[in-house]
Amino acid sequence: MGNLHPSRSERPELNERELSYITLHTHFTRKQINDFYIRFLTYYPRGYVNFQQFCDLYCNELKNLHNSRPLLERLFHHIDTDKNGQLNFKEILFFKAITMPETDNDEKFRWIFFLYDTNLDHHIDEYEFLNLCHLAYFIHGKLLTKDRLNELKILFEKFDINNDKQLNCEEFIQLCQQCIDLLELIAPMFNNTKWNSKKNPCGTFTTTTNELTSDRIDYLTNRTKFTREKILYYYQIFRKHCHSGRLSKSEFINFYKKLLQSNSSETYCEFLFRAFDSLSNDGFIQFDEYLIAIYIHSNASTPREKLEWLFNAYDRDGNGFISYNEINQIVHALFILYGIDREKHSVGYISYEIMAILDLNDDDKVSKQEFINMLKDKELTNFLAPSLIKQN
Repeated sequence: MGNLHPSRSERPELNERELSYITLHTHFTRKQINDFYIRFLTYYPRGYVNFQQFCDLYCNELKNLHNSRPLLERLFHHIDTDKNGQLNFKEILFFKAITMPETDNDEKFRWIFFLYDTNLDHHIDEYEFLNLCHLAYFIHGKLLTKDRLNELKILFEKFDINNDKQLNCEEFIQLCQQCIDLLELIAPMFNNTKWNSKKNPCGTFTTTTNELTSDRIDYLTNRTKFTREKILYYYQIFRKHCHSGRLSKSEFINFYKKLLQSNSSETYCEFLFRAFDSLSNDGFIQFDEYLIAIYIHSNASTPREKLEWLFNAYDRDGNGFISYNEINQIVHALFILYGIDREKHSVGYISYEIMAILDLNDDDKVSKQEFINMLKDKELTNFLAPSLIKQN
């Protein structure tokens, strides 16, 4: 993009912790990062990019738009994570990384969601949704007719699965996966991405129906790697114990306490309930969610898949990061689970130590990649993932 192509020069200094953090969160090698850094400082010796420079840098990427400025303003504000009115090297590099073809599409969907979550409440309500549609049509020079606006309102209602008048991140991703034409309008910065429309995207089948259709089985086969026969076997067990077709929170906690073989695990189970209820977010465990969780707890899933799932449980506010307060709550729950004496061992001190290990860039929060990086520390992994890693 623009002036950020690597060049061979004398390398500037990036400390080890910064390099580790960037390589962990991008597909770039250490050499590429250092080369990008040299190039960045060559063009921007002050070490930052202002809004006009950002426009100059990326205007060619959006040259096909009728009016790119409103989108550039929104992008600049979103990329400027420290909100100081300018973009540093890491902010620019992470934006470049998210737009690369090799970056996972689900990661891009989540990035787009937070771009348009203008009030930062981790939801997109109808007002925000229609605003982003107005913006998309305007920057492309298209007329948003009254009929099309009504169609978009119906579309919003269709993907508001839990009927709370807003789209959570998973509902928004489902909408994007199903409506590629709209996705391309709202995300022209990903013009080098191939959006593959999925027949059965994640969460499509978590509805009020209890029927296990052929399409649902195909989706679950792809999602879990279980055979059709095994899925039907688990479905029979689930229906036998859950006549209503779903598990309530209290039923789940009783079920999971048996799995952990501990009567002191209720607090910890509440964390895990959030990860189980990840598709519909309706306060109940549907069969699809139940089966995916069975898969995550089996030897068929990889350690990375297990920790990605667990991250969602520990990220209680759903903002994509685990804060110190969330770490503290997790440690408190694990102390109860393990029967650790809180008079002899400090929850706060252990939480601080864990945060220091996981938070590579010292921004007082743990990203998903930083959390998964925990696999390098066997002792810490065994402590934070008691219900998962013991399977291996």
